[in-house]
Amino acid sequence: MLADKIFRNGVIVTVDPHQPWAEAIAVRDSHILAVGSWESLSPLQGSSTEIIDLKGNTLLPGFVEAHAHPLMSGIAWGDPVIDIRAVHTPTYDAAIAKMKRRAAKAKPGEILWFLGLDPQLHIGMREPSVQELDDISTTNPIVVQTSNTHAGYLNTAALAAFGIDDNYVPPMGGQVQRDETGALWKFEELAIWAISLQFFDTCDDTRNKKVMTEWLNMFARAGYTTSSEIFVAPHQTPYFERVLRGQEQPIRVFGYEHEAPDLKMSVSPDNGDDLWNIRGLKIQADGSVLVGNVWVSKPYLNTKMTRTNMGLPEDNVGHMNYTRDELLRMMSSYAVDGWQIAVHAHGDLTIDAVLNVFEEVLATHPQAAKPFRLEHCGIMRSDQIERAVKLGVSCSYFLPYIYYWGDALHDNLLGPQRAARFAPSGEALRKGMRVSHHCDSPMTWPNALLCLYLATTRKSSSGRVLGPDQRMTIDEAICAITLDAAYQLRMEDKIGSLAAGKYADFVILDGNILTREPDDLLNAKILGTYLGGRSVWSEL
Repeated sequence: MLADKIFRNGVIVTVDPHQPWAEAIAVRDSHILAVGSWESLSPLQGSSTEIIDLKGNTLLPGFVEAHAHPLMSGIAWGDPVIDIRAVHTPTYDAAIAKMKRRAAKAKPGEILWFLGLDPQLHIGMREPSVQELDDISTTNPIVVQTSNTHAGYLNTAALAAFGIDDNYVPPMGGQVQRDETGALWKFEELAIWAISLQFFDTCDDTRNKKVMTEWLNMFARAGYTTSSEIFVAPHQTPYFERVLRGQEQPIRVFGYEHEAPDLKMSVSPDNGDDLWNIRGLKIQADGSVLVGNVWVSKPYLNTKMTRTNMGLPEDNVGHMNYTRDELLRMMSSYAVDGWQIAVHAHGDLTIDAVLNVFEEVLATHPQAAKPFRLEHCGIMRSDQIERAVKLGVSCSYFLPYIYYWGDALHDNLLGPQRAARFAPSGEALRKGMRVSHHCDSPMTWPNALLCLYLATTRKSSSGRVLGPDQRMTIDEAICAITLDAAYQLRMEDKIGSLAAGKYADFVILDGNILTREPDDLLNAKILGTYLGGRSVWSEL
């Protein structure tokens, strides 16, 4: 059997422990035909075989993003959503001025959705009051959502537009706060996300498809060939599938639905294929460290950032979104049907509670798909890592937190000791866990090179090192965004390493990624990606 393509003359890193290096790799149809020396693969060359000269560059398995929202990222950031992130509008006053300019040219009744308010990065930040937002407009509904998407503030017109009155009861897993006048004002977790889904459902379908496709291609250009879509509303599943099936997909996408009112998945466990399917259930057990609604044993610091910018009470310890019984009921209902369970859990007390329920559910429902997953795991203790390993639970760590918000974690939110242990993936790896690293779009953009940089340096954007003992080698860091990320998606038999029979999903990087200094990893360039042997894009 002859090859369609043979890649050679480069650094081929297979991430296959049985054969970590190769001189060449042969592809036929969508799969890897053979991996080995050029001498052993050259007989696979026929008259129509394309020989791809890597020119000394690095070929790796396509990067795998175990925790992201590429489809929702497109919807969340595309026009008409207005971007007010601190990178564009560095001060709170500038963000308010931008809101006023946009409101001045708004159509009557047009919903104005502002995304990117950042209590840690906006200079002069304060929580926008209902009155401040009403002063911007009393006729246009205004929603101001934080950059992490976990909280949003509404003006009076927005409350009316979304049918919210004094009898409003947030959905399970959501919270709402009232201002000093007693008016509903700040919506968190499932409450703000339910409102956002109402808003996105009003957006033009052509717009939605366009921005989703743009984000899928953004992932491909960042070197990813696979991503999760890890918080899908059950009613979105058929819509997302139609969007993906209506194009030549640039990446594979695996969805995780959030709980439905009847605690049933919208599809069966054998749905979809290796380009798109629903893998399991995603539960949001707590919130964002940057909002202050994660459950911790040691309080947040009492600083201007926590008390004024974030509006937290003194000695805040946060909370969970669910009770233990609610978690047990949800997980059991899905596990009994054989689904994988993934749970967002940042705070150490939340992680304790989730591991308790995991242990019970895994013992009661052995038919559930494994591994069970913990997502983000910002404030995770050593004993919890050991317990997770014993239970067979795998963690996906959100390392870009350290780059963008590491200084805030260190100085204003958690203090030096907890900041140094934030997202302790190095320790988890050394204790025997198969870990992954993710960027969690739409909170940060897809950037596998940033994950490699942070895994090997643990440096914030200012250059401060947070937890040097949590560093990994470059080989370990690569595995965390390829083979071990594929393991968490239950796809390691098909993607994540370069071995005969697996899909020919590749990323090509300039030069030799293994010999770059860790501080230089952000200067590496993605030269191309291949999905199932098909070139998605290339700069070679």
